[in-house]
Amino acid sequence: MSTDGSRTEAWKSIALGEQAAVYACGVLTAQFPDGPERSRAIDLGVTHARDRDRARAALAEQSVEPDSPAAFEIPFPMTGPASARRLAAVVESRLVDVYCAAVGQLEGKERRRAAASAAACSARSVRWGARPTAFPGEAEVELVASATPDPTGSAASGSVSPDDGASVG
Repeated sequence: MSTDGSRTEAWKSIALGEQAAVYACGVLTAQFPDGPERSRAIDLGVTHARDRDRARAALAEQSVEPDSPAAFEIPFPMTGPASARRLAAVVESRLVDVYCAAVGQLEGKERRRAAASAAACSARSVRWGARPTAFPGEAEVELVASATPDPTGSAASGSVSPDDGASVG
């Protein structure tokens, strides 16, 4: 069971992580020429601004102000589209950690939302070029899937689809 303090800390971490993502999206979007990748980067910034605002609203309900630095450090130089894709993957991967930590501090609907956000960030990180990583328990699901015969009689492929209820990372 979470305490009010741990719930507040979870939302503060989410708000700060999402604000860092919004900042990074502004930096990385500028590295893309007009086209599909730039549009995708803009959409990413919109997604993170929405999630930041949701976290700030949760804090406002508790009469808590979020931490809001004026700027964030970009972990490496931006030299064009390749570094922008790398930054997007890093940002998403870091948010996976933030949301997974929040899952342990939240309850009910908020916990489910944090878990879904972690999965969404993980999927986006892979689309931006990060290596896929399993969530806790996912490796066991894959092992079971590979050992379960296919209803058609052929061996299971060993992969788990989103329809199986497993997180795709």
